[in-house]
Amino acid sequence: MKVRTRIQVFSTLLLVIMMICLNTTIYFVFQKEILRNETNETAAKLIQTARNIQTATTETNQNSLLRAFVPTEGMIRVIDAKNTVLFTSTKDSSYAEMEHFYSEAQTEEVLKHDGNTFSVASMPVVWNNGNIVKLEMSENIDSSVGILHILQLILIIGTILIIIPTFLAGRVLSSFILTPIQSLIRTMEDIQSNGSFQKLPLKDKSKDELFQLGSTFNNMISRLEIQYDKQKQFVYDASHELRTPLTVIESYANMLKRWGKNKPDALEEGIDAILSEAVRMKEMTNDMLELAKADDLLELQMEEINLRELCCQTAKDMEMATGRKVEVDVASKEVFITADRQKMKQLLLIFIDNAFKYGADHVNITAYINAKTVFLQVTDNGFGIADDHKEFIFDRFFRTDKARNRETGGAGLGLAIAKQIVDAHNGKIAVQSVLGEGSTFICSFPADLKAVSK
Repeated sequence: MKVRTRIQVFSTLLLVIMMICLNTTIYFVFQKEILRNETNETAAKLIQTARNIQTATTETNQNSLLRAFVPTEGMIRVIDAKNTVLFTSTKDSSYAEMEHFYSEAQTEEVLKHDGNTFSVASMPVVWNNGNIVKLEMSENIDSSVGILHILQLILIIGTILIIIPTFLAGRVLSSFILTPIQSLIRTMEDIQSNGSFQKLPLKDKSKDELFQLGSTFNNMISRLEIQYDKQKQFVYDASHELRTPLTVIESYANMLKRWGKNKPDALEEGIDAILSEAVRMKEMTNDMLELAKADDLLELQMEEINLRELCCQTAKDMEMATGRKVEVDVASKEVFITADRQKMKQLLLIFIDNAFKYGADHVNITAYINAKTVFLQVTDNGFGIADDHKEFIFDRFFRTDKARNRETGGAGLGLAIAKQIVDAHNGKIAVQSVLGEGSTFICSFPADLKAVSK
């Protein structure tokens, strides 16, 4: 069963059940009140009649008084203890055929006889012979019952008049609700069949749940399209970058196969070249695996760290590993910030290693906090970056000098990883550089309550 049909059936059925319960309650409440009023009125007339016949001294006088109190559409009769009718007075002889029985209790009830409805009241009285008899008054209440029938008809017609528009409204409502969903389904089917990314047309600006559904779908499609384009570009770039070392390895392998056994110089040269390219491919592969993770899925182990202390330790490690000067600026302050220690250290290593690859022999690191923002600044005296290259240096596989990069540079992935780390910490990264004088990379992070300067 389709959702549209389910909505229509459920809403209509629920309304029918509610209307039946409501109308049944209304009908029976009115019926009870009307019949109670009729029996009370008949009982009041009977009591008045009983009071009057008590003043009569003879049977003839009692009978005359009883005839005077007979309802226009009713009957009065007297029944003795032997269940014998002593007196009956009515304008319709068929009423006298009503079933009777003796009882000394005062009763009020509604009875059916020959298709008519009667309000019947009875009470014990003293008859003229001194015996206790049952005085009974019956009154036709078909007019009141007719009102109940009219009420019943009105409730039925009213229910039908309510259900029909509700059913039509259910169709309109289901169409309104399901139209965006059907559009979503068609768009998804088109994407599946054509392999192209499409978005839903959003014209309604009501910001309701349906609009949010479409907006969320469009955002998801945009994200998927971006990731797909990144993946395609990544595969293309990776293939392009790996082609060169693989070609070098293949060429030297063929050379070694032909002359390596007979020419020691060629053997040594080939082994060195293959080892060098293999190491470079390994480093490139590790960098590519790091970048393969989506930026927002980068796992962070957040903890409170002393940024200046981390800078000092990293500078010391790099000085020992490279033999070049790496120092932390004396202007740096102790800044405590909540971040991933290993990722922040990796960020520093990328900047320092990148500086040394591009001609620097001295790197200066500064960490400080200003205006609720934590700054990490790395300055080198390397080759610098041309102005027309600055906007591309954080792109994957971008290198400012292709020729020199093959010997001293990397695969062009370091700064892309650095940007990923900064973005994962909700920070920003910028570069200031003068060609031939050096570069300064500036990372800024929002300082939370735990980021303080001492």
